[in-house]
Amino acid sequence: MVSLVNAVHRFCIYLIVDVYIGIVEEVTKNVCRETVRQFLRFTNSIPAFFVSLVDDKFFWRKMRRTYNRGHGVEGAWRQFWSTTNMKRSSSFNAIFELEHEEPKGEEPKGEGGKGAARKPLKCCEGSEDRRGLWPIPERSGKGLMMKKGGQAAKSSGGYVHQLSSRLKGLMVVPEKLMRQNSLDQLLFQKLDVDVSGIAEDVSVNSQVAIDTYFNFIKSVWRVVLLDFSFVAEKLGMHWSEKEAGPSRQPSSPKQVSVRRSPSLIMLKASMKKKKSKFSIMDTITDAGYPIHKYEVETKDGYLLDLYRIPRPESQDVVMFQHGMMDSAYGWVLKGDESAIAFAAYDRGFDVFLANFRGTPPRKCRPRVKKFWMYTFNELGMYDMRAAIEKIHELKEAERAEMENRKEEDALSSSYKLRVVGHSLGGAALLIYLAAALKQKRDHHIHRMVLLSPAGRHEHSLPLMARILCLMDRVLGPSLKTLNFGMTVYGSVIRVGAQKMAVDVSSLPGLKGLFDILCRILFGGDRSFGDVLAPYWSPYIQSMPGLCWGIVRHGHQIVNGKCFSLYNYGSRAENLKHYGSALPPKVMDAYENVRSVPIDIFAGEKDGVCPPKSVYLQYLELERRGVPVTFKELPGFGHLNFIHQPSEEFTDYLLSRLSLS
Repeated sequence: MVSLVNAVHRFCIYLIVDVYIGIVEEVTKNVCRETVRQFLRFTNSIPAFFVSLVDDKFFWRKMRRTYNRGHGVEGAWRQFWSTTNMKRSSSFNAIFELEHEEPKGEEPKGEGGKGAARKPLKCCEGSEDRRGLWPIPERSGKGLMMKKGGQAAKSSGGYVHQLSSRLKGLMVVPEKLMRQNSLDQLLFQKLDVDVSGIAEDVSVNSQVAIDTYFNFIKSVWRVVLLDFSFVAEKLGMHWSEKEAGPSRQPSSPKQVSVRRSPSLIMLKASMKKKKSKFSIMDTITDAGYPIHKYEVETKDGYLLDLYRIPRPESQDVVMFQHGMMDSAYGWVLKGDESAIAFAAYDRGFDVFLANFRGTPPRKCRPRVKKFWMYTFNELGMYDMRAAIEKIHELKEAERAEMENRKEEDALSSSYKLRVVGHSLGGAALLIYLAAALKQKRDHHIHRMVLLSPAGRHEHSLPLMARILCLMDRVLGPSLKTLNFGMTVYGSVIRVGAQKMAVDVSSLPGLKGLFDILCRILFGGDRSFGDVLAPYWSPYIQSMPGLCWGIVRHGHQIVNGKCFSLYNYGSRAENLKHYGSALPPKVMDAYENVRSVPIDIFAGEKDGVCPPKSVYLQYLELERRGVPVTFKELPGFGHLNFIHQPSEEFTDYLLSRLSLS
């Protein structure tokens, strides 16, 4: 009789808690998720309709094909709720639709015979549109490789333990994480390595909140039904983990009477803060290249980062200098061998990546009272000089060391330094070389390549530049005395901007609207919309600041219609800095200079530095007898030179750098 009562009691608990409340919980989660999804579709349709009217009448059709693949490419819910066939399963059941288990006692066999890895799960196969449930590539490096071919554990460990067992053979788990977390906690930490968007965060957090609420309701009903076993079991699991200590791997979870959905642990794990992968050091290391970092001090007290992809034995050295509102990260942002810096290293160059002041971490000596007070002058005369002299110091020290050791591969002659500057970086290199020529000191430059260099802006000034010039005309006298930089301040705002970038990139309508806005602001240049949206998330981590001195100097260049040094606004100040009442023109220092060949590239679709303006610099150098070449690249925008270079352009650039 007692056993019958216990059986009825357990059945009532199962019927109310696991069935009725469980069904309501799943329905609530699906309603919440579909609400977010439909809201995103509606939000996307408004800008998509506008783009179809004003820009591309076929945009709606292309958007439908793109958006139907789902919101977010690498997001947690995209992988958690993946579709393996035409019939969509629920988000919590799809994860268990794995390949059938091997019969007990038999080991899976592949082409490699006994012990070979078993076939991937069916959900990882198929067309490219149907992304696998766990598309995790095997990575080299320090980590714990899970053994393949093991049979999945039975459900005696519960749903989550069953999932953990079936993940064996699919993950390369870092040893540190393996010591701290069980496999079920590592699932989404391994999958969702990219920054999630705001919409995805809303969806995931709402699911976690719903799960937490219904777990509380289930616990209340168990208390009402006089079932306190879950309390004792929870306390027992807590004390067992506490006694195990942090150094021991957590034991497999035990089967408990409360049958919880596996989503809670995984979703909470997905929301845990992860170490950012968005740094130049991580990007270069992950691509399989060596990396060194040096701190360079300028004459006026700024501390700059200089990165190196080292080939100490090479005589061919190249330094890349970024442009305005960019950083050294731009040269490796693509993260593969198509990046210009990696291509140069593969071609045998010793590669250096220089940073301007204003890029993170923005350090300086205490004697620098106002960090954000500088112009084009300081970038060329101080930043470029400090970086190039540091490279000279390193190469000479390495050559002396090799000669002392009498190595066979010791440098037989002095190294040859090539410098590549993009946009503002090109202007700074011209100023550096002009100052070195005027002072008659060694500039250490063998060849110079300028990619859409700034300095002449008479033709087709973009709307953004016009707005800045207007602000300088109205507010310039007040703003030039303020010590502030135009950048994204604070980690909270940076993360928010990253998440917004993810949403813009994954919603075609918003991305189309963003493209139109970029073309309006940057003179019809499509490269800003094509590049900024997908690369904004990592870019914002290394986003530099723009001080008003740079804007004011650029405004002077536009008004003067020539590339000159900064005008301090008074005869006395100009005499103090230059020895003349007016600032000198940069190109005047290049008269009859034939020691440094210069290659200039311009982009046909460049809206910031149009090819007509860049061509004026070529004519000035040619008229003064400088060995200079000019090449206009069809279809190239301002950012295509570094963020999306074509293979043909990269090969041609490296061929110019290789010239003796």
